[in-house]
Amino acid sequence: MIILLIIIIFLIPFLLNYWHGYLKPAEEDEIGAVDCKNLSESLKPHVGDIIRVIVNHGKSLDAKNNFNTTEGYKIVRNDIKTHLPQVFEIIENYLKRIEVEHMSMADCDTEQYCWFLRLYNKEGHFLDWHFDNNFTSGLRYTYVCNVFTSDNNQSQFMVKNKNNRIRVISNTSGQGVFYNGSKVKHAISSQHNDAIRIALIVPYYEKHDLTFMGKWRKWARDIIYSNLTL
Repeated sequence: MIILLIIIIFLIPFLLNYWHGYLKPAEEDEIGAVDCKNLSESLKPHVGDIIRVIVNHGKSLDAKNNFNTTEGYKIVRNDIKTHLPQVFEIIENYLKRIEVEHMSMADCDTEQYCWFLRLYNKEGHFLDWHFDNNFTSGLRYTYVCNVFTSDNNQSQFMVKNKNNRIRVISNTSGQGVFYNGSKVKHAISSQHNDAIRIALIVPYYEKHDLTFMGKWRKWARDIIYSNLTL
């Protein structure tokens, strides 16, 4: 009986993450538009190097190893800093100029996902329906900039409303979205072969202190992320 109780307690944060991340119903589909042409133009000469570094030094996301929730590539800030210092400086300087009322980025010294890049460049690369993690007591919004998209890109941003009606927001270079990741259920459609989309993702928080349950859920997230390709 005691062993069963320990197992149940151990599983609680994982189950909560699964509910808040995937299972709970869609709440709203309000999306703000982002103009990030300056960043896109600044990074245009580096697109080839960005793709090479993400593929060789980022995390390869294989749907067979993550319950069919995502496929593609992801690379965190520190790995960009190591392998592409010029790209790192361009992104850092760009983010310093962004002002979001009553919100700020996570502390990059303690949160490895304070900003990161995703690459969708192969047939079938996708991201399934989900909500973004929020372990704080305040709001969490997500800023997404399409750093580069090829003309034949089919990796599009999709949202669901509370009636499960799907809306597609076309992804093009220099444009993006800003949304409440805890309430907007979203996904990325399947990419075509020989097409490319590189996206910068930046979480913004109203409050940075983690709740007690948030610390527990973050611990569970880190275990999942380190053992599955998410």
